[in-house]
Amino acid sequence: MLGRMQASLDSWIEQAQRYDIPSEIVVVEWNPPRDRAPLKDALRWPQSTSPCAIRFVEVPREEHDAIPHAKAIHLHQMIGKNVGIRRTRGEFVLATNIDIIYSAQLMQFFAERRLERGAMYRIDRHDVAKNIPADATLDQLLAYCRSHIIQVSAREGSWKTGGDSIRPVDERDIVTAGSGIRLGAGWFGIERHHTGVIRYLGPEAEVVFNRPHAAAMEFNVEPGMSAREGKIELAVQDEAGAEVGCVTVEGRARVRLNIPDGMNFGKLRLLVRNGDVPLLEDPRMLNLRAFQIAWSDPVYSAIDSWSLEITEQTPAVHWPGAAMPSPFAAYMKNPAYLHTNACGDFTMLAREDWFKVRAYPEFPIWPMHVDSLFCYAAYHAGFREVILEPPMRLYHIEHGAAQGATPEGEQELQERVSRKGIPIIDYQSLIQYFHEMRRFNVPLIFCGENWGLGDKELPETAL
Repeated sequence: MLGRMQASLDSWIEQAQRYDIPSEIVVVEWNPPRDRAPLKDALRWPQSTSPCAIRFVEVPREEHDAIPHAKAIHLHQMIGKNVGIRRTRGEFVLATNIDIIYSAQLMQFFAERRLERGAMYRIDRHDVAKNIPADATLDQLLAYCRSHIIQVSAREGSWKTGGDSIRPVDERDIVTAGSGIRLGAGWFGIERHHTGVIRYLGPEAEVVFNRPHAAAMEFNVEPGMSAREGKIELAVQDEAGAEVGCVTVEGRARVRLNIPDGMNFGKLRLLVRNGDVPLLEDPRMLNLRAFQIAWSDPVYSAIDSWSLEITEQTPAVHWPGAAMPSPFAAYMKNPAYLHTNACGDFTMLAREDWFKVRAYPEFPIWPMHVDSLFCYAAYHAGFREVILEPPMRLYHIEHGAAQGATPEGEQELQERVSRKGIPIIDYQSLIQYFHEMRRFNVPLIFCGENWGLGDKELPETAL
């Protein structure tokens, strides 16, 4: 952990110097062990950190012991983040963790002063192999991160990767391995039912193709439970962003995309419209489900332009396990499915906006889902979600399962927390919180005015 934190601090400080970013790092040292030196003395520091200030705020054991479950939870992470947020001095505040590396493009974005008030900034997380090079230069560290990506955590889920953002093809998937069709951003994970496999699409989803011959691409799709009046508009954009076709899908349909001759590889963007009906038991917007994407013979022998057409359509059927629309869906003014995956590693707002919603709920529980709850509260307080896109990247140094937020370790973590008798926000309760905020388009705010131990004088040390 100390090595990961050292790499994170080094990379921020040196890039702040390289791109002239006036900033501060506020480290909250919660309940520090009395038999060890303070954290600042365990880390290496450059001769000068300017223009980046370094501050350590200590939450003593006495404060920790006054909070329920003090013996089982040695660090109240979200309350600790509130302590830091409350005591920051910058115009914008990024709540993050100790094992994060920021790409040069992301730091340059900060340096350009393009951040806006009224926005909640999020970004995909790219996990990198934990064996980061010791004593590497900044450029060597960033190069290592770019070339050692092992997992991506995006809005639609997390998946192992070979270094890019393309989803791997599972053994049973809607595309066939080796077919030349791969799925990019915007696709949810596979759902397996006794009748087959499906993937849902977000409002936009990418398809990357390498065409083996003059074939058409065929989509086997059906409207999901979030389709308005059972209809979905499916449009396709080419790699330049031009819309090349649009059809209305009202049932189980086969949709053929004819690709111009000579265009044998590239990237398509699928646009799903007339959806986003909120569901009762699922926070996602399940607008359109796909059963298969494959190649088929083109209708015409020579094709000089794009075309999109429905070749077959039958009535839709209810899909097992599909969540039902909320009975209040028609009255919801501003529902959205937010990017809360790995949001504890990167959530950024103007300082004044953090204060307006009183930051994270300060439940004395295991902190799972608390950061997601904040994102929905901020959104329904009127702060729009802005997802920063590549080449801006957030790198997360891999750690063991159940040692924090890792998808593969979630079950193990929950079991360990349960054995200790620590409360946790279960998934159904979280969905209920989301539903209430969507229904009334107002935030749920759980903290009082003294959030972040605002009524306490805490020891502080500056380098």
